[in-house]
Amino acid sequence: MKTLAVHLHIHYKEQLGEILSKLENLCGIDYDLFVTVTDEDEKVAAKIKTFNPEARIICVENRGYDIGPFIEFLHRIDLNDYQYILKLHTKAKHSQNYTHLNNMRFDNTLWGRVLWDALLATPERVQKDIQILQNPQVGMLSSKYCINKEERNYKKLLNQINQKLEELNLQGTDKPEFVAGSMFYAKAELLKPLLNLQIKDFAPTDAKVKEGTLAHVMERVLGEIIKEQGYEIYGVNDWYPLFLCWKAALKRFVYQRKVTQSGKLLIKVLKLPVYSKKI
Repeated sequence: MKTLAVHLHIHYKEQLGEILSKLENLCGIDYDLFVTVTDEDEKVAAKIKTFNPEARIICVENRGYDIGPFIEFLHRIDLNDYQYILKLHTKAKHSQNYTHLNNMRFDNTLWGRVLWDALLATPERVQKDIQILQNPQVGMLSSKYCINKEERNYKKLLNQINQKLEELNLQGTDKPEFVAGSMFYAKAELLKPLLNLQIKDFAPTDAKVKEGTLAHVMERVLGEIIKEQGYEIYGVNDWYPLFLCWKAALKRFVYQRKVTQSGKLLIKVLKLPVYSKKI
């Protein structure tokens, strides 16, 4: 049995080099690398094979954001062959939108960095994470700052979450706990309920749709799958996001550019609206 199967979903190809450099910190870990892509790209494939000649590159339909490809990956391996699964994906950095998690403000760049670093910041971080996963009570591990159970982040989806849990023969919940951003380590055997899903169950990915899809529901269900089997989600505590979140909040106070849910481009300076246009 190998220690780790790594699933990396590449959507933003320009981030490939950055995330492969993070994967270098898996040195000393016995792992297999599986990369899902939504189109065949010789340059991307060559860069992956140069990094790891044994990597498997799987072209999948562009369905379910990063969750659909993860489901497809699970069907391509035998979970009994691995102790742990590492789920990774690229994350948009050009978006001006932001999210609130655990009373902190994250733009997409910071959000991705916090998740990647909790899992792969250094070889020492990787070794510590694997040691934590050996605790019989721990089923999943990610950044403390992204493990979330705030009502506003699940309330609209709660009925769908419980319906999906029921379909997976698991108990419902009134307060889901999940990794916002869905990058984590998990014990491989705990992910077997996900084999009841197929990538074709997910709608084609539409970047303009920010919530309400099966992928968004499953992001929240993933944590409950771990908890319903009697395990906990462990949060890695790094100090630096506190400063970076404050810096991001200050930057946002000075200048804010976002697309609203109604499809308007809105620009604010010192929190005062200065421009609005339907797009």
